[in-house]
Amino acid sequence: MIRRFLKLFALTFAGLLTTAGLAQAETAAAAPDFKQVYELLRTNLTGMTDAELNSAAVKGLLAQLHGRASLVGGSAETTLSQGGTGLIKSAILESNLAYLRVGQVGDGLASQVNAAYRAMTATNKIVGLTLDLRFADGNDYTAAVATADLFVTKKMPLLEWGKGTENSQPAPEPISGPLVVLVNGGTSGAAEALAAALREADAGLIIGSPTAGWAMTARDFPLKNGERLRIATNPVKLGNGAAISRVSPDIAVTVSPDDERAYLKNPYATRAQNDNPAAIVTNNLLSFVDHTSEADLVRQKLKDGDNVGVIAPAPAGKGPPTPVIADPVLARALDLLKGLAIVRESRL
Repeated sequence: MIRRFLKLFALTFAGLLTTAGLAQAETAAAAPDFKQVYELLRTNLTGMTDAELNSAAVKGLLAQLHGRASLVGGSAETTLSQGGTGLIKSAILESNLAYLRVGQVGDGLASQVNAAYRAMTATNKIVGLTLDLRFADGNDYTAAVATADLFVTKKMPLLEWGKGTENSQPAPEPISGPLVVLVNGGTSGAAEALAAALREADAGLIIGSPTAGWAMTARDFPLKNGERLRIATNPVKLGNGAAISRVSPDIAVTVSPDDERAYLKNPYATRAQNDNPAAIVTNNLLSFVDHTSEADLVRQKLKDGDNVGVIAPAPAGKGPPTPVIADPVLARALDLLKGLAIVRESRL
């Protein structure tokens, strides 16, 4: 019931705010023929052997296909390997909102998420949780199901990736309360499968930009030099049989990848301020939320000559300003959770 109310509230909330639309893909000019470019480079580029040029071409091509093709060695595996770590950050924001950031969906993530959340609820009254999957990847779809189980309250088919459909196994004490999941174009593999499964189970709302569309299993193909080329061949599916392609957010907030990486380093600073830590933190990215204090409003009225008969508090001795989240995606999630908490409280 809480999850459905979260969705209804979010749709209303999104309509009242200035939301960024999904980025429209621009029609790119046709790329030159690869073979022609390669032959021209091989014939005319000086200072590079055929072996060096071949190596550069292979690395460049695979770099553009990250997540969908890679060179591997050692024992065969069945899914893509993209690197990263499990839970890489946990924090309490705005005194009562839990924040968990995932680097990779892999073995042990479910227990890490559960332990971190329980530790926060032991010291604070948590009214909502943000699960940050931006730039998260992974190839362990079993771990994705196990992590989703922490939030799913009913048994239902969740994911299928060539081993039969995996059903949810709700935790004895599921993580309750509103959940918002953050995604972007760097969310790939098991991370986007986790996001899709949580939404399919009506466990959370997704905010951000469309995911990479790389939730796939892979096959290995032997190469002449002894290595193997791993190519994504089969899409992972939701429990209802629908293939997971690019997961579109429920509320779209478009931010450039470079800016988003900067915000992840310091969500309280703008991109420019991350480049220059000495800069003063402002709130100019959050025009849709008014954080002005009552005292500041009175002071502004007096400054403008609107004498309302009230003496504004003197700025001297005023403590440091409350830090403001400058990360647009995270700010939207927190404002949504705070707004929902107020509505729920008013109904008690």
